[in-house]
Amino acid sequence: MTEQEAYVTLNMLPKVGPVTVRHLLEHFGNPQRILISSLAELKRVPGVRAPAAASIANWQRQVDPVAEIRAAEQSGVTIITAADDDYPPMLTDLYDPPLCLYLSGDRKALEMCNKLSIAFVGSRHVTHYGVTVTDRLASAAAAAGWCVVSGLAVGVDTGAHRAVVKGGGRTVAVIGSGLASLYPSENVDLARKICTSGGAVISEFPLQRKPDRQTFPMRNRIIAALSLGTVVVEAGHKSGSLITANQALDLGRHVFAVPGPITSPQSSGCHKLLRDGATLVENFGDISDALGMLLTITPNQHEPRLLPELNEAEQTLVNLLQKGPIGADDLVVQSGLPPHEALSTLLMLEIKKVALQLPGRRYELRT
Repeated sequence: MTEQEAYVTLNMLPKVGPVTVRHLLEHFGNPQRILISSLAELKRVPGVRAPAAASIANWQRQVDPVAEIRAAEQSGVTIITAADDDYPPMLTDLYDPPLCLYLSGDRKALEMCNKLSIAFVGSRHVTHYGVTVTDRLASAAAAAGWCVVSGLAVGVDTGAHRAVVKGGGRTVAVIGSGLASLYPSENVDLARKICTSGGAVISEFPLQRKPDRQTFPMRNRIIAALSLGTVVVEAGHKSGSLITANQALDLGRHVFAVPGPITSPQSSGCHKLLRDGATLVENFGDISDALGMLLTITPNQHEPRLLPELNEAEQTLVNLLQKGPIGADDLVVQSGLPPHEALSTLLMLEIKKVALQLPGRRYELRT
C-alpha cells in the first residue's frame, strides 16, 4: 500500500478524524503501519477511542482506496495528502488539519493562498446591499492580485466567487461535500467556471460524501486557515459566518467586518464583531492596509508571511530577527530597550509563535 492510499483510507473511514490520526502517527510513524496494526495495538495508543480503533482494524470491509483514487483521476481530481510537499502549510496551523484535500482546477490557486489570500463569508440570505458590497470588495481583491477564498454557498460566497471569475482573478472554493456530490447543486456551473479560469474547488471529503451538519463547520475551518484574513459582509447573530470568524481569530488571522444599517438583522453579527475588535471595512484599501502591516519577508523564503499584530517593542525585535539568528544578549543591546522589557517582549514573541529559540539562547523568526 502506498502512502497516498493509506491517507485516503484513513480519511474515508467513519469515526476516524485528523486528531486521532495524529496520535496514531506519533505512535506508529507512518499511515501504512497504522492500517496493519491489530485492534489491541490500536487501542493502546493514547487518545484513540475504541470506536475509531475498531473502524481502522476493519478498514478493508469498509473502503476501497484504490477505487477512490482511480475515480478521482478519471474525474480530473488531484488528491493531496498531508505528507505531500504541496500540502498548504497554512493548514498546519489547525489543531485538526485535513488528512487529504481533493482538488479540481488549478493547483496554483491553492499555492497563492500561502502568499496573498483573503476569505469572504456572510449570509446566505444576502440583501442587495450585501451583494453590492461583496462584488465591489471581491473585484478589488482580484484586481490587486489576491486570491479570494470562500465556501461556494448561495449568498455572499457566490457573489465573491462570481466577482473574481468575472474580473479574471483566482478564487478557491472550499465546499462542505465531496466533489462528486457538489453542494449546492445550483452552483455546479459556477464551480466549473472557477476551475477553468485559474481557480480551484477543494474538499477534504471523499468524492461521494453528501453534505450534513458536520461537514460545514469542518469546511469553515479550512476557509479560515487558508486565508490571511476573513471578511464578514453580512451575518446574523447566529450565522455560521461568525464561526468562521472565530476560527480565524483562534488561528491568529485578521478579521474584518462590513458595517450595515442598524435596522438590518443581516448586519447584527457584523456589528458584534466590530464591537469585539474586528477591523471596519469600507473598501479594499482597508483590508490591504491592515494586512500590509502584518506582512514581512522571511530571510530565506522571500515570501510574505503573516504576523500577528505587534506593538512597538515587538516590532523592534522582529526587525532585528529578520536579519537572521541572533543571541539574546545581542538582541537586547541592539534593540535599545531596557533588558527586562526586551526579554519579556521576546517571551511574548515566542508565545505568539513569531520567534523561535535555538540552542545557546539564540533566536530567529519562525518560518
